[in-house]
Order: sequence, then C-alpha cells, then structure tokens
Amino acid sequence: MALNLTPLRWDWASITQGDTFPATNITESEHDSNLTRVRIKIRPSGQTTALMILDSSASGIVINDAAAWDFTISPISTSSLSSGFYSYDLETTDALGIIRTEFNGTWEILDQITD
Repeated sequence: MALNLTPLRWDWASITQGDTFPATNITESEHDSNLTRVRIKIRPSGQTTALMILDSSASGIVINDAAAWDFTISPISTSSLSSGFYSYDLETTDALGIIRTEFNGTWEILDQITD
C-alpha cells in the first residue's frame, strides 16, 4: 500500500471583508506522538508572501489537548484583508519533530459594501 501524504483539501466558506470568521475546533486521530505546534499561513492566491499567520506558539491557535490532537483556530478578523481569493495551509508539528501539512485550500473575501 502506498503512503499518501497529500494534504486534505478544505476550502473555507466565503466571508465579507471586515467580518469575523468564527472559531473552529479540530480534532485529529491516529498519531504516534503528542501535537506540539499548529500553524496556518494565509496569502493572496498566486503570491508567496503571507499576509496573516496564525500559530499556536504565538497567537490565533490554541492546542486544547496535545495527546488527542485537539486544537481551536481562534476567530479570524478579516479587517486587514482586501477582497479577493486567498490560499492557506495548516501545518502541524508533533513531539517527534515531524512536520506535516494537514490541510490546504482557498478562502474568498467578498467586497464590503457598508463600512
């Protein structure tokens, strides 16, 4: 059987610029060691520079239970993002130092009419 290391595709729901994306709780299973870090980078599609980084070592993500791989992505304010399409990936690190991109996808920020 071949090992599949392809990240899961998870396109986030579109949201209007300036609104707050709700908190999201994720629990993964079947890992060999405790979760030590979760990081998300968000960048405009087609560009290489991240405009937003969420990191359990800094802010934006909280590891609730390292052994259960349970973590929460805090609410995300879109006030600093322009309307358009963004790409993101979610990367985990375990206690053995193994880094893996678990999810990737797109996120559409819609034009804000009221300000």
